[in-house]
Amino acid sequence: MGKYYTRRGNNLYIFVTGDDEMIDLKVFPPELNLFGAESDWRVNDRVAIIRGAKEENLDKAEIILELNGFTKRDLDEELLERYFTRRDEMIIEEEPLSIAVGEVIMPTEVTTRTETRAVEVVEAEKLEERELIEHILRYIKSRGYNYPERLVKSYYISLKTKPFVILTGYSGMGKTALTRLFAEAVSENVEEQYLRIAVQPNWLDDRHLLGFYNPLTGRYVSTPFLDFLLRAVENPDKPYFLCLDEMNLSRVEYYFSRFISAMESLDRVIYLHGFSGGVKTEDGRIIPPRVRMPHNLYISGTINIDEASYSLTPKLIDRANVIEFHNVDVWSEEAEDYDKRIKLSISTLKGFKGELSPRERKWVLDTLREINDMTARYGFPISQRVKRETLSYIANSRGIYSEDPEENLRVAMDLQVKQRVLTKISGAEPIRPLLEDLIGYFEGRLPISAEKVERMLVTLDEYGFTSFYA
Repeated sequence: MGKYYTRRGNNLYIFVTGDDEMIDLKVFPPELNLFGAESDWRVNDRVAIIRGAKEENLDKAEIILELNGFTKRDLDEELLERYFTRRDEMIIEEEPLSIAVGEVIMPTEVTTRTETRAVEVVEAEKLEERELIEHILRYIKSRGYNYPERLVKSYYISLKTKPFVILTGYSGMGKTALTRLFAEAVSENVEEQYLRIAVQPNWLDDRHLLGFYNPLTGRYVSTPFLDFLLRAVENPDKPYFLCLDEMNLSRVEYYFSRFISAMESLDRVIYLHGFSGGVKTEDGRIIPPRVRMPHNLYISGTINIDEASYSLTPKLIDRANVIEFHNVDVWSEEAEDYDKRIKLSISTLKGFKGELSPRERKWVLDTLREINDMTARYGFPISQRVKRETLSYIANSRGIYSEDPEENLRVAMDLQVKQRVLTKISGAEPIRPLLEDLIGYFEGRLPISAEKVERMLVTLDEYGFTSFYA
């Protein structure tokens, strides 16, 4: 048993072992701002972590800790972070382990769906990006799914560019399966790093995701998603994948508006409750008053095309790549024997970011401007956000679609027009001239987008109304 604290720069770790209880956070005066609504802190029944505090406030905190029986102990921050996550005292009692950059250390009791196979795990740092993508393609195919390569590559680039992607198509095309298989391919422990949440038609607010404070019990009612979100915050160099399955069974803005706002804001903060000292859950964990949307959380939403679902609003569509599952081969049973997983780290993924040359940037902007001249007249302008994220997507696609730089640039541009511009277009007979103008512009330049607009025109002819999702 023991009560300890470790100080590293402007970070403070307070931790207990055995039957000792965590210090009551109320003993720290509010003016120290260690556990306030604007502070960066986390706490459970074993460890409290404060980051970025002022030096003079930490000096006073040390005095308070020693008066309350806490002893200073010099431990590595990485060990204390792992103790916070796993609550296993052996972590801080044993000698520190040597952990490679990006390596994932996971609880051994958690298993994965491929536990019966002998899975080889390798470090992503040892691979080039093309090898990583080839691994993802082979892994998915080895599980019996034969998606078009271009679809999987676009999903990868979309997540790398912005961690919010929407997958659309008829039911049974493998949208949800792709989110799981992709996570499996790049996670050592998919059960910890992947979460699928089935959206329900009765979701009218975000308490189904973020939980809520129960004034009758004085406890915070957490959810699997909030636990998952906090786990992602605790492990910033490890990717976490969330799938909102059938996300349009309820109006997305009812339950997802705070996430949309946080993703676009500079501080990325989501407020959970108004108690500056945190609120305990029934199992004794403390939920902080706010949490920042972590950059290592990748959100995919699947939507089905049927009468039981709601349409997406322009506000939501403007914020995500929308990938269509069209002409997916559901009949092929070809599968190779491939058992390898990559421990992908966020630092490795950031290393794969690309840049456009001035000439490429000018061509992309000129193309977007010419398309906007047509779409804006009908009420479908290209936003600043779409322009900026299109440039990032195309830069991040370098060498992925083709070894020929010009062909790669064209394919990436084509897919961005389809996934970011055409997704907003809908209407009846008055938009026919727009669709015809777009086909005339796309032919010989952007064949993927041209084919989509042709299908939209067929729908308009048959039903008198069309949209990207019809």
